[in-house]
Amino acid sequence: MKTDQEYHRLLQKQIAKKYGDISALPPEMRELLDTVSRTYEQYDRDIKMVERSLDLSSQEMKDTYLRLDQKKQEIQTSNDALRRYAYIVSHDLKEPLRTISSYLQLIELRMGDRVDGDIREFINYSVSGVRRMKGMLEAVLNYSQLENRKAFMSVDLNSIFDSSCENLNEAIHETRAIIQRTSLPRIQGDKYQLIQLFQNLMQNSIKFRSDNAPKIEIEYQPADSAHLISIRDNGIGVEDHHRSQLFQMFKRLHASGDYDGLGMGLAVCRKIMENHEGDISLDPSFHNGLKVDLRFPMVA
Repeated sequence: MKTDQEYHRLLQKQIAKKYGDISALPPEMRELLDTVSRTYEQYDRDIKMVERSLDLSSQEMKDTYLRLDQKKQEIQTSNDALRRYAYIVSHDLKEPLRTISSYLQLIELRMGDRVDGDIREFINYSVSGVRRMKGMLEAVLNYSQLENRKAFMSVDLNSIFDSSCENLNEAIHETRAIIQRTSLPRIQGDKYQLIQLFQNLMQNSIKFRSDNAPKIEIEYQPADSAHLISIRDNGIGVEDHHRSQLFQMFKRLHASGDYDGLGMGLAVCRKIMENHEGDISLDPSFHNGLKVDLRFPMVA
């Protein structure tokens, strides 16, 4: 198939063959031929410019992809190192904490009746602090062991949710919690992480309940190429200025004496959603309790 330039040269040859010297052509024909020639020359320059631009763009895209891939590898290496560091620190620090706790209790035992009220209180405070620190280290250890996406499988979230409810069976009955849900989808994910995800969210709703019996509603709807699952409750909710802090590690919004726990439950939920390339957020328009939105990517 001939190109436009080849057609142009063929046209010039045919005109020269018929009329000989192009200068012998009528003025109108010469003007038309000049216009065609200039048009083809400009067209040729434009084509070459576009080709050069495409070559440059292609190279820039390759360079950008290589840079992004390198950054991804660096971030992965850094995350792996941090995970190993968190594991080592949290694991190795538990032993000296056990030693401190044991010696404090031994001192109390050896002194017997000689321990007055103040000293006994100081020892109890110290032992309690050691226990809290041990709990925090175990939480960091568990958090560091949450694996990123490896080989996910197709899982039924209805079954996942039922398993979470079974794990919370005692708390549900004690508080007379009402749990309602719509049918949930199948997604690609890690079964045990997802059980922990729903368990932590429902446990949070039960813990921070109001004077009424806890009511937890789970609703599913597809939205913008994602599986949107909403978990809402009728609990005490969260003040607006605390909402941005809710998913941080060890972030407690209440005094330690009011509610037990370390402030890790929702941070773990966020990590699990990140592992599943999803998103977790609060619905800012919901104020009659707490509403958490989970968005899982739809996989074809």
